[in-house]
Amino acid sequence: MISSNLIIIKLGGSVVTFKEKPLTPNYEGIDNILKVIGEIKKNFKIIIVHGGGSFGHFWSVKYDMHTKSYPYSDQGVSVVHESMIKLNHIIIKKFIESNLKPYSIQPSAFVFNGAADPTRIHNILDMTTGNELIPITFGDVIHTSGNNFSILSGDTIMSMLCTELHPQFSIFTTNVDGLYDDMSKGEIVREIRVGKTDINNIFLKGETEKENPETSFDVTGGMKRKITESIQIAKSGTSTYLINGFHPERILDIIHDRKYIGTCIRMGSGS
Repeated sequence: MISSNLIIIKLGGSVVTFKEKPLTPNYEGIDNILKVIGEIKKNFKIIIVHGGGSFGHFWSVKYDMHTKSYPYSDQGVSVVHESMIKLNHIIIKKFIESNLKPYSIQPSAFVFNGAADPTRIHNILDMTTGNELIPITFGDVIHTSGNNFSILSGDTIMSMLCTELHPQFSIFTTNVDGLYDDMSKGEIVREIRVGKTDINNIFLKGETEKENPETSFDVTGGMKRKITESIQIAKSGTSTYLINGFHPERILDIIHDRKYIGTCIRMGSGS
C-alpha cells in the first residue's frame, strides 16, 4: 500500500559536493535543496538519503574499495567511514541552520550482512510520526560478515527504504536533467514503463557513463545503478523520478502534478 504522505529523496553526491574536487561540499547546492525541503515538509513526511560525492567515493578509490564484499584494509574501512560521517555532519548542520529537524541514522542501524531489516526500517518511518524530525541516512562502508566489508550505495539504500515503506514519491537528485535518449540532441526520456522500455537500448543510444559521468571516481555504478534501483522501486509500486538537483524546484512540480523536467520510472503498459 502506498503511503500517501511520505516522500523519500536522494541527495546525489554530485549535488551536495563538488565531485571532481576531493572533500569539497557544495554549500550552495545544499542550501537550495533545503529551501525546497522546507516547503515539502508542510505536507509530507520526509526521509533523506545522501550520497558520498567527493568524500566517500574519493577515499574508496584510494583504498580500492567497491560494492563487492571483501576483506578490505582496516585503514581504508576507517577512512571511508569517517569521511561519510564528516559529510553527514556537514549536511545535518545545514539542516539545523535552516530550522529543519534532522536525525542522523547510520545505515548499519538497519542493514545487517548486506540485507535490510524491515522492522528497523519501519522504525525510521515511525520516527517521523507526531513530530517534525527528518531522518537522514547515507551511503557508507558496512560490515558484511567475518572481516568482510562493502560499500553500500545510497542508491541501494533508496531501494531498500522505498520497497519496504512504499512512499508516494521516490526522487533521485543528480547533476543532469534526467535519463537521456540521445545526448547529442539533448533528448530526455520522459517516462520509462518497466517491462516495456529497453533500458539497455537507451544507454547504447547515448546515455553512457563517459558522456554523462557522475565523476571519475564513482565506485557505486553511477547512473546505471540509479536506474537498476529505480526499477526495483517501480516494481514495488512507487514511481521514481530522476531530476536535476541544481533545480530542486522541480521536486515541487512533481508533487503538485505540474509539468516537470526529468525522467519518471514506473510500472504499467506503454512505451
